[in-house]
Order: sequence, then C-alpha cells, then structure tokens
Amino acid sequence: MTNKKLCLLILCGLTMTMPAAAQLGKLKSLMGKKDKTEAKAENTEKKPSETATTNSEVTPSDNDNLKSSAQSWNFEFDRNMDWFRLSPTGKIIAATNDALYGLDPATGKLAWKHDNLKNLTRENYNPIENSPFIAIVTGGMMSMQQIVLDVSSGKIIADTKQLGMKMVNKRYTVPSLGGIIFTGYLNNAPSIVFIDAATGEKKWTMSNIFESASETLVAKPLAIDQQSLLLATTKRIYNVDVKSGTVKWTADFKTSITDGLLATEIQQEAQDKESSKAGEKKGGLMGTLGGLGSVPGLGGIGKAAGTAGAANKMGSMGGSMRDAMAATADAAYGKFLIMDQQPGIVYYYCNNAMTAFDSKTGQQIWKPIKFSDPVAQMLFEERGFLVATDDKRAELMLLDYKTGEPKWQPVTLRGRITALKLQENKLAVASAKESGNNFINIVDLNNGSSASKSDLKVSGSIRDIKQNNKGLIYRTDKEMNIQDINTGKDLWEKSLNYKQGGGLGVDKGEKTYFWANSQLHIVENSTGEYKTLGKVLKFGGDELPNAIELRDKGVLISAEQNMALFDFDGNLIYHVYKQAPGTSLANKILNITAMAVSVSQSAAHGYQAGLSGPNTSSYNSHMESSDRWANLGGAALADMKRRFTATQDAKNYMVMLTDIKGQQDGYGLLRVNKDTGKVEAMVVLNDKKPDYLSDETENMLFYKNGKKEIIGYKM
Repeated sequence: MTNKKLCLLILCGLTMTMPAAAQLGKLKSLMGKKDKTEAKAENTEKKPSETATTNSEVTPSDNDNLKSSAQSWNFEFDRNMDWFRLSPTGKIIAATNDALYGLDPATGKLAWKHDNLKNLTRENYNPIENSPFIAIVTGGMMSMQQIVLDVSSGKIIADTKQLGMKMVNKRYTVPSLGGIIFTGYLNNAPSIVFIDAATGEKKWTMSNIFESASETLVAKPLAIDQQSLLLATTKRIYNVDVKSGTVKWTADFKTSITDGLLATEIQQEAQDKESSKAGEKKGGLMGTLGGLGSVPGLGGIGKAAGTAGAANKMGSMGGSMRDAMAATADAAYGKFLIMDQQPGIVYYYCNNAMTAFDSKTGQQIWKPIKFSDPVAQMLFEERGFLVATDDKRAELMLLDYKTGEPKWQPVTLRGRITALKLQENKLAVASAKESGNNFINIVDLNNGSSASKSDLKVSGSIRDIKQNNKGLIYRTDKEMNIQDINTGKDLWEKSLNYKQGGGLGVDKGEKTYFWANSQLHIVENSTGEYKTLGKVLKFGGDELPNAIELRDKGVLISAEQNMALFDFDGNLIYHVYKQAPGTSLANKILNITAMAVSVSQSAAHGYQAGLSGPNTSSYNSHMESSDRWANLGGAALADMKRRFTATQDAKNYMVMLTDIKGQQDGYGLLRVNKDTGKVEAMVVLNDKKPDYLSDETENMLFYKNGKKEIIGYKM
C-alpha cells in the first residue's frame, strides 16, 4: 500500500466507520450460521428456487473445452521475494533481500537490478504520480538519503548522497518545470537542492535561508510561470527565481504540521498495481507511524501516528524510521492555488487558515481567514472559495476571491461532507457523522440559508444526490426518496427501501439505472419517478454487488465472483457466477468490507462530479498544467502513454479466481469478457490462495510460484 493510499484510509476512517457499522447486523447473522464450504463448483447462476431467473435467461460461462494457457516464461530469483508489483510503464518490480529487480513483462528477462536496494519494504517504495519515477529512502536515522529511480530503464535519476547531501528529509516534485526538490544538509548547512528530473543535473542550491532548524517545507511547490517558484515552510512563503534559486520575496505565514496532513491533498494512487497478497503482512507502516508519536520535531508524523495507534515502541530506528520518513517525505500540510480569473494573486491555505498574496511583490492582499477546524474540502465555485471544515465544528463557508471576506455566515454541518451537487444557486449537501448518522440539506449559495431548520436524517450511506423541480432526489445504500427543498421533508410517504447490496447507480443521459433488492431499476431524474426493470437476480455465493458500469449493450452489475449484464429494458443478457476457492465466513466478511468501501467510493465520486466548481475555468487551466511533467520524454513516458491508451480495451475484461472443474481440475484464474460473459482465457494453478498480478492491458498474468519464482502467462 502506498503512503498516500494509507493516509487516505487513515483520514477517511471516521466516515468509513458508519458504512462498516451498518454491516454489523449482517456480520452477526453470519457468525450465527454454520461455516459452509461450497464444495460443488457452480459455473452459472444459483438454483431456480433461489432466484427468479430461469435457465433459459442465463448464458453460462462454459470453460470445459477451454485449455489452460501455458507458461510464457519463468524467472527465478536467488533469494526469497518480499513483494512484487506492476509499474505504470508495464515493468514487473520485485523486491528480495538482496536487490530490487525490474523484469520485462513480455519475456520475463531481467531488465535491471540494483544490489544496493535490498530488503526494500512496500512502504518505502513510493511512486511519483504521473511519472515513471519512484522514490526510496536509504541510510540510518542520522544519515537519511533519497534515491529517485526510473522504473522503466532502471536508471537512477537522483541520489542525494551523490549530490553531497546529508540527512535528507523532504522531497517534492515540480512537474511543470521537470524538476525535483530535496531538503537536507549540504556542506553542513541546511539547504534546498533543485535538480532536473530528466538528467539528474543539479540546477541550483539554496543554503541557510531558514531562520531555525524547525523551519521545513510543508507543501508541494508551485511554479507561477517559468521564472518564479513558490515554496511554503512552517514559517513563511517564498518566491524563488527558477534559474538562479535566489529569493525574490518572502511573506510571513505559519503552517502547523501538528494539525496533521491536509485532507484535500490526499489522493489515491492507482498507477502502480500491487499483487493479490500485498497487504497481508501485519505491522509495516501502520506500526511504524504508531512508534513515532513522541519523536520531537516530526510534527504531522506524530499526528498521523496517533490515528495509526501510538502504542508501539520505537524499537529499531533503522527500517522503521526509513519507512516513516518515506511515508512523509512529500507530505502536504498546505496548498498553493492560482485562479485564472484572478490574475496576479497567489492563494495559500493550510488546515487552520487561508490567505492571499500579490504574486509579484508578496504583499498580503487579504488578511488570513481562520478556520474553526481542519479543512476537509476546498472547492472553486464561480462565487468564491467554498470551504468545508471537518471535526467537532464542521462548517461550510463561501470566501470572496478578491477580499477573502465570508459572503455569508458559516453554515453548520451535521458531520463531514460526503456528496455535493450544485444546480444554479442551490447546493445539495450530504454529510455523515462519526456516529454513523447521515444527513442531507439544501444551501442557497447567494445567502447561505438552509432549506429547512434542521437537516433531514436519512438511512444508510449516500450513494448519490440530484436536484430537480420537485426537490432533491437522494439515494443511499438503503433507501431512495425525494426531499422537498423548502420544508426539508420527504415527498414520498414511504421511501423505496432495499436490502444490503443495493443503491449502486449509473447515469445515462437524464436517467439513472440503479440496483435495489436484487433487481435493476430506472429513475427519470427530471421527475423522480422510477420503475422496476426485468426480474430478480440473486448473486451466487451470497455475494453482494459492489460495482455498476454502463456498457454499449446495457448495464453491468458485478462483484468479485459474479457478473450480470442487463439490456436497457432490464432483460438479462447473461449471468456468470464462479465460486471462490474455499468460500467461508472470512470470504463473506471480506465481501461486506468491500461493500463498505464501495459506498465510500461512490459518495466520493458523487462529490467530485456533482459540483460545477472544480470544472470551471477559474481553476483547471493553470493548476492542471502545473501537474504535467515537462522535458522528460524517453521510452518510459512512451510506455506510459501507450499503456494509458490501451487501458480502454482492458476495461472490457474481468479476472476471476475460482475452483475449476472439467478437463483440467485445479484453482485458477479466468479472463471473462464483460460484453459476452464468455471465458476467453484460463490459467489453472495448484494454489488455493495465489499471489498474482493480472495485467489486463497486455492480457498477461504474473504468478508467484513458491518463494523465489515468478511465472508469466499470456491470457
């Protein structure tokens, strides 16, 4: 798990409590049942008595006549593997206790090997977003170093030890300038070093600019243009000349790192893919962070440690400290913003305040606005900054771009925002409390007034919210109804209630298809009217659906072991069920956990896509260009571009692990076509719980055979 994934899980823990808690009843009922292992393999739907579908309506996914794919290659390491993964350039990366390896996925041949990177933990392997680079922390507690490696070629782009640095603790990228910044000691002076990411060349060094050892970088730098670079520390803001590294101006503004990481900067990384057993080992970074709670000078690390569990002892300061430093080397406690419609102004915010400066002089344009609690969301509406805080006093406020003044009194929220939808001047807000209660309301952005005196309490986690002329359509994982925006009351006397596993939805024009009570439904968003489509279909193995997808032929509902495609009238095109090896209580509990995660992801998607602000010209043009890498070129980026294009085809398949019966018995992996339900490739293994990677882009499967070998299969 990458450090950003972990931080996301830690910071989203409170909102995830509710969905998980909502499943306790199901867990309890499962605990009361006998743990059954379904020994008989099922290749199609459940028995007619358990579902309203008939055999004629189900297209079985027959693999009896399909031969298992033969090995394409195998590679055996000298030592045991600790972990392996797939890089965004397509290379297989494997760590052993003697080296870090890069393998060619098509041939299995060794592409590169670094003997000095031995015993590398998963937590200390940090992909740099939207690039072919990874960062690794080396050395001991008093001699921390950082290495940046191109995983496609194996070339070391930067080694801070070779740069003459010592005790390197921070690393931030500046994609638009094609550079990387490190902070540490150079010639016994606290320094900032800027290098060219394409060549590894040192561009400039800034030494002794900080007034004390406690001053450190706290945010991702932002290039205003090709001449000026903004840096933020715990003490102030710096504007630095890009070519020389000289300071143009400074502005006082404190950023506290004891308040924890900035929630708006926590993002999941999906570019690297870990193997199926990547997260099974206990300890790791979670334990490491727990051991750092009382270490002086670590600021936000200690805050994160409290969440992770600070009971662990410090123990060895070797690998544990390296993992912790690797996890926080590029941690963000603040963020710069430049809005296209507000030229000449630099905005900056942290967890407890926000301010604005003149980009040329550093003169403060408006005084810092203090926040009652840490920032949870920062959105960019045409009227101004829409800021939501989170914790004991969650609030929603609208700040004027030019003055920073609140346009109306802060609106008190009933918990953390989980979804937002904007229609004209009406903002629909869904929020969740730590206790598990969920609420929705409408806020008028012109004056900050609420539609009702108190928010409407709803049952379940918000899946989606939409506004129409009648009110607010809300859909949770338990119910659907329409809220009157004037009274805050439900328009339907009785909500559409459904069982666990319902509420998943996908839009098609002005209509929404959603899954409820094991059946497909459709709602007309303009009127809020809905109807049931087709017949009931229960998933095999008591599995709960956790994904919905719009296909050319209809709507796909799926989970780990089930796929069902319906046409747009609700007629079943096919249903595929493949029994998981050794289905047990543990599998069912895992299934419920996956469902809870799916709820959170659905809400997050609704929040991102539902508000017009992030898509306005006031934000996207400059800020998005700042995240694009410049001057890199080479084979690595060509690989990334090719694979990105090829991912569109990869979305047409799903890989299932199952117990295969037929001409070739064994546990295996099937590649199933989403549009036809047909098994198009199969790999049979003698492993009930295989550690594997599937590369849907190249139709390859990589299997860890024993402790030292990786086998590649073409699927």
